[in-house]
Order: sequence, then structure tokens, then C-alpha cells
Amino acid sequence: MNASNVYSHFYNIERTGGDHLSDGGGPFGFDITVALQVDYLIRFHRCDAILETGSFRGDTAAYLSRAYPDKAVLTCDIDPDNAKFTQVRLRECANVTAMHGDSRDFLRHYVPKYQRPFVYLDAHWYEDWPLGEELELIERGVICIDDFDIGHPRFAFDHYNDVVCGPEMLKRHRARIPFFYTNNPLGKYPFPCLQVGRRSGKAYMEIDMEYSALSQRDWFLKREN
Repeated sequence: MNASNVYSHFYNIERTGGDHLSDGGGPFGFDITVALQVDYLIRFHRCDAILETGSFRGDTAAYLSRAYPDKAVLTCDIDPDNAKFTQVRLRECANVTAMHGDSRDFLRHYVPKYQRPFVYLDAHWYEDWPLGEELELIERGVICIDDFDIGHPRFAFDHYNDVVCGPEMLKRHRARIPFFYTNNPLGKYPFPCLQVGRRSGKAYMEIDMEYSALSQRDWFLKREN
């Protein structure tokens, strides 16, 4: 984990979602503890690509591009305006591919191209939640699910009608994912989180990876599925 690299890039990214997002935008919802968690996992597993579903306006992709210039960063959004905005914003970033499309098609096409991808799943704004199908398409890699219910009052999560982005959604995948981890609010981080607005929970899992990084840090809490 390279904390200084995270810090130097994280706070140099323009936050473009203030007019729409309750957290004001920024990489990973302007929560540097998430950026630290992700950095640790990417470096531990030597991930060979970073895939993001749900670009919005590219704050997270912009950060990932700068923090990991030697890795391919691929991002997609189902909203054509968001996708176009991200494409224009990141057009000078040689390691970024930003596109418009369904996240399932995106993952189906790109996940098999890499051996150890880090996959950030954040495409669950609309009633057609692709999360279950997204998980089925990732046969190997490290996964982070955004806006996940971790059972902590400080951390928000997504829900539509009677569907909650939380542990119940993972039960159908129990055979492949017998356990998972969530972010630990009480973990010891090198920097404080400066997000005073909305923070969201995260779920992490390692699929078919040789070793577990998640079990070796107090930043993550193990949960049985």
C-alpha cells in the first residue's frame, strides 16, 4: 500500500457531482479510506486492470488513471450524457477507456481479457439492477460493491422499492461467494476521512485469487454469506 501516492492524487481531483450527488462527488464519494482500501488490494494482488461500472462524471476514473498510470482503467455508464462527459474529460488520459453501454455487456467483453482485474461495481442507480448478473460475469478478480448496507448508521446504502443493496442480494451467490468483507469504520487508517456528508458502505470479495488480502487488514470485516 502506497499511502502517499493515494493522498497526492486523491485531493487533486476535481469534484464534479455536487449538483446531483448527495456526497458532493469526488473519487469514491470523497472517502479517502476507500481509496486506501482499494490501493492496498490492487497492489497486494498486482491487479492488471481496473474496471468501473457507473462512471457518472468520471471523478473516480480520473483518480484511478493518475494513481495507476501503468494500468488500464476501463469505465462505462449507461447514461449517454455521463459517458460523453467522462470521455471528453479523460480524453488526454492514455490509460483510460470510457464508454457508453450496459455494465453487463461491458463486463462480459472486458473481464476475460485480464488475469487479475479489480472491478468496482457502482452501476445500481436505476430500477434494473444489474448487480447479480455482474457478479456472475466475474470469474476471477477482486470486487468492490459500492453503496452496500454494512449495518452502520454512518454509512448509507442504495435501495429501490423493497430491494436493498446489501447481504441479502449476495445469498444467491453463496456457492461461489461463501463469505465477503465489508469496510471497517473502526479500522486504523493513515489519514482521516474529510467527507462530512454522505458516506457509503462497501462490500469486498476475492474470486479465485491465490491469497487473501482482505483477511490481513483491520480495514475489512469478514461476513458469512
